[in-house]
Amino acid sequence: MVHNRLKLTALGFLVFGTVQTSWATYSRVESMGKRADFFMDDISIFDNPANMNIFPNFLIGELGVYRQGAGDTSANVRRNADPANSWFGGIFSYSLSKNKESGNLYPQISLGGAFNRVDEELAAIIPDIADGYAVPKPATNFDGFLGMTLSNGGMLGSHVYVAMQEGANLTNGSIQGQADPNINVYALRGDLGVNWPIARNVDGELSLGTASISYGPQSIDPEMSYFVKGRAFSTLEIINGELVPIFNYSVLKAPGRELTKLHFGLGVNVSLDRGFFWLGAQGLFDEDDKSGMDTTAGGLVRYDSHSTAKTNQSIRGGLVSFGIERNVWWDWLVLRVGGQKEITYRDQSSNQTNQTYNFIYTNPTNDGSINDAVGFGIGINIEEKLKVDATLAEDLPYTFGNLFSGPIHHLISRISATYSF
Repeated sequence: MVHNRLKLTALGFLVFGTVQTSWATYSRVESMGKRADFFMDDISIFDNPANMNIFPNFLIGELGVYRQGAGDTSANVRRNADPANSWFGGIFSYSLSKNKESGNLYPQISLGGAFNRVDEELAAIIPDIADGYAVPKPATNFDGFLGMTLSNGGMLGSHVYVAMQEGANLTNGSIQGQADPNINVYALRGDLGVNWPIARNVDGELSLGTASISYGPQSIDPEMSYFVKGRAFSTLEIINGELVPIFNYSVLKAPGRELTKLHFGLGVNVSLDRGFFWLGAQGLFDEDDKSGMDTTAGGLVRYDSHSTAKTNQSIRGGLVSFGIERNVWWDWLVLRVGGQKEITYRDQSSNQTNQTYNFIYTNPTNDGSINDAVGFGIGINIEEKLKVDATLAEDLPYTFGNLFSGPIHHLISRISATYSF
């Protein structure tokens, strides 16, 4: 994203700052274990909208992702290219309490929204081509939130997500190819959530959701998806942290695709001296059925509603992940590192080739994606108000980004920020 002297300027900006470890961003999560299942963070509002009440009156946003395959960064030449999938949003709260002067703000209502965020859970099952027509990028990408905190501390929340495009494929505001009424995509999602104090030292979360996905010609009917997610935070004073069991069941359905996920696990998070640590393990039991979908030579996923081809993949195994962050040198500078390791056994069959085979799978180690094995990053905090987190390129300690020679290189792959007021 920045090159030569600009790279040094960006690195200097990130070093001379400060961080608070209580709120997370996508950059913090990505650089500290790749997932946020076992600790509380503001990104969890997209999984359980009741959590929006924990983060009143704050703005959140992201400059986007800058890596191979994201944005215009694939060409082997030096040039500037803006990061992909930038977005922004905020949550605003108003107290209904008659005793505000005493510090009691509950009951309290909250209203929030986000623009341009991509719901990766839904986007992952949408193909690139449907019945010969390109599946466009959605133009709306809107999240809406409404929540309330009750007098007893119980939290309720609702969430809608709308991602649509009709008749054209846009890139940076310009139509790609020809406008056509068969170039469409629709992804609509709704969630209800609760975060409730179950006992003196236990808080429980539960969210229910549904989604409708369709793409291509209008003749292709939409499919309905379902979600159930839950977790609990039980305080363990002996470790100065929390024990966190999690549960996630979802049926993601789109024309030609049905992905069923059953994940459950157990983890801990611990407050350290000037830092934070978490560790967790999950069992993965997934079924991936594809009807009329295949991958082209160029890596594009194509759906043909008239095809009788079908493949099925069963996934059984586990995932271990961890993350750690600590203030170093000064209270205003934090370093983060984390990783994950997936080992699953996969059975795959195809009615087109009459083949069935199985193999052991593990997640990639160096492709730069969110499924990568490790990550690290830094963050800043300006007067406990503006917080900026960055995921650093994993080759940085080895090449320093090849600042002065070679093809496109970068120091940072993601930057996220929050501002509380």
